[in-house]
Amino acid sequence: MRLNLRAKIVAPFVLLVALVGTIGTAAVTALVTSEAVAEFNASLLRASLLANDHLSLVEVARLTTLRAAAATSGVPQATATNDGAAMDRLLTPVVANAAVPTLLLHVLDGQGREEIVIGPEGRASAQLPADAFVSEPAVAAVLAGRTDAQGDKYVFIKSDPAGPTLYWAGPVKSPTGQVVGVALVGEPLSAIAADIRSSGAADLSFYGSTGDVILSSLSSSSALPATTLGMVQPDQPVRFGQVSNGRSYMNLLSDWTMRKMRLGYIAVALDTARLQTGLDQLRLFLLILFGTAGLITLLIGLTLAGAISRPVQRLVGSMGAVAAGDLAQRAPAGPSDEIGYLGKVFNLMTTSLQEKTQALEDTYFAAIEALARAIDARDPYTYGHSARVAAYSLEIADELGYPQEKREGLRRAALLHDIGKIGVEDRILRKAGALNYAEAKQMQEHPVIGHQMLKDVPFLHSSLSGIRHHHERWDGTGYPDTLGGETIPLQVRILSVADVFDALTSDRPYRDAMSIGDALEIITREAGRQFDPAVVVAFKARADAIVAIHNQQRAQRAPSDFTPLLAGEGRVAPLHPVEAILEKAS
Repeated sequence: MRLNLRAKIVAPFVLLVALVGTIGTAAVTALVTSEAVAEFNASLLRASLLANDHLSLVEVARLTTLRAAAATSGVPQATATNDGAAMDRLLTPVVANAAVPTLLLHVLDGQGREEIVIGPEGRASAQLPADAFVSEPAVAAVLAGRTDAQGDKYVFIKSDPAGPTLYWAGPVKSPTGQVVGVALVGEPLSAIAADIRSSGAADLSFYGSTGDVILSSLSSSSALPATTLGMVQPDQPVRFGQVSNGRSYMNLLSDWTMRKMRLGYIAVALDTARLQTGLDQLRLFLLILFGTAGLITLLIGLTLAGAISRPVQRLVGSMGAVAAGDLAQRAPAGPSDEIGYLGKVFNLMTTSLQEKTQALEDTYFAAIEALARAIDARDPYTYGHSARVAAYSLEIADELGYPQEKREGLRRAALLHDIGKIGVEDRILRKAGALNYAEAKQMQEHPVIGHQMLKDVPFLHSSLSGIRHHHERWDGTGYPDTLGGETIPLQVRILSVADVFDALTSDRPYRDAMSIGDALEIITREAGRQFDPAVVVAFKARADAIVAIHNQQRAQRAPSDFTPLLAGEGRVAPLHPVEAILEKAS
């Protein structure tokens, strides 16, 4: 498919916009997506660090409470004697100072059996059996007075009615250093997780050392596979995704350690919908941005293409019109650049070509017209006939409102309508008597001969119908093609009336010229038979002007030496009444 000039100009803009838009959008999207993912991962890491830091702070705070409880004066004696009232009085302020509503302080005796439970507001009811802690390894280690690199305090998880609870255990010693009991500070893991979430806005999941779920703020958390657990290193958390309640989450799994002992694993989770929403908004923004930029670029391209192509298209249109033969066509004024200069040069060239062509046509037509006049001059009685027919025809055309641009074609048709007589023998043209059948048939060939002579002359195409058909009749009985009515071109209908009028009012070897009145009467009578009635009306309306032309040119006609003869003598076939008069006149 061949592209026009505008398409060729705009196409690179379209390709450039598409290329830049596609590559640019992809590159920016990839870059920003990478940055958004990096920011998301950084937020996930910050949440994980915050969670682990919070657990460290909780441990420090609970150990501080534990030490304060074990070091409070009178507590060892009250523990040794199982003096609940004394322990309530001595330890309630310690628990209250911790300012943790869910914190509970358990005091165990030397056998690990619970003596009392104290909350921030004093003694609380026991939630577990008295021997619930006897079998705990951490409690046994404290009662045995064992220590490790972290000291003599231990931490463990136990399921309570309040849910999984984190306990810190430390010895209660007598003044002599003997372990007389155990102090336990316990806080529900859910309370600790709630504090972490309130400060970090991330979901939390606590897993045991085997990957089983201890506590999770996500409803559909499941045990972790061993492969995931095996990838977790002290300084290398592991990411994994999961779906909860139809929402996608990204988790960062790390060690959950206290006293440098792994209790299990902790995972912080962020909803990826925030990341996806941000990326979708970014893509939409980039789409709008590049779409707007592309639209502006295309509009600029179209405007530029129009500014370049419109003058060129107008110039091409003018060139096409000139190539088709309209030498009067001129290119419109263009911009003051190379295209405008090209238009000016084209107009100068066309003007010169029109002038030369017109001169050539005039010269060519003058030669043909001279030939036609020479044919008229072959018979002294028809001298000047074609020129008078042309003058009469133009008068009738004016009355009919004949288009101005067609007048020259009519005039040339009138001047050349009898040029075909060049193919008719002189003896027939100059015969004083009636024509026989063969001579009449030869005379009737002159319209066809004239048409054949001039059909290949381009500037005479508009005159050919008048040359070929000037002997056609309104009633369809004329020659050479028996046209009738309005199928006869208007040019021919005008020319026919003018031709007959001049023939009737001119001297012939076989008759004298008719009077103007008799000629008008015959033409009027033939309206609707030989002539178009409307053309006859126009002829009569311009009769005065036509008669003036007739009188003016009558003095220029050659004198006749021929003796009139009877029309119709020697005829082999009857003719129409007017044809009997005009057998050689026109």
